[in-house]
Amino acid sequence: MIIGNPLEIAIQLEYVIDYCSPSGFFNFVINDKLIPGKGVDTDLFVVIASLKESVNWYLQNEPKDIGDIKLESMDFSEGAPDNIIFLDCCELSDHGCVFWLGFDGDEERLFYSTDYEKTIQEQRYPKGTIANLINSLPNSFDLKINRINDDITNTEIIS
Repeated sequence: MIIGNPLEIAIQLEYVIDYCSPSGFFNFVINDKLIPGKGVDTDLFVVIASLKESVNWYLQNEPKDIGDIKLESMDFSEGAPDNIIFLDCCELSDHGCVFWLGFDGDEERLFYSTDYEKTIQEQRYPKGTIANLINSLPNSFDLKINRINDDITNTEIIS
């Protein structure tokens, strides 16, 4: 299933393995790329809950605007720079993916790495885009594996 607008930013979520908690694919769709684009046994409960908790906790504390500071002048080597929200994606970091969120007026600045923080990339979205996307994720225990046959599986929301 795709949540969000894949032409802008979205999340691909598929429940494919029934471990202790729902597991499967979890990818961000950014610039026509699936990030991390690997991992079929991601613990969906952990990733979804951690993302929601991290974005909502920081937003309740009203992070300050970082303005239009150039990405090149920001230092992510010791964690998130001042007034940047670390978006906890748990297991996705095992695949080299780390995400942060900052604000510049009416824009959100999504910073991310796909190579274990060797390089940082940035995308800008209207303010509220990332929090709305993350908060629209279903609870992982509301997901159901729908096996159509041995070769076709999709994910349904049961609530």
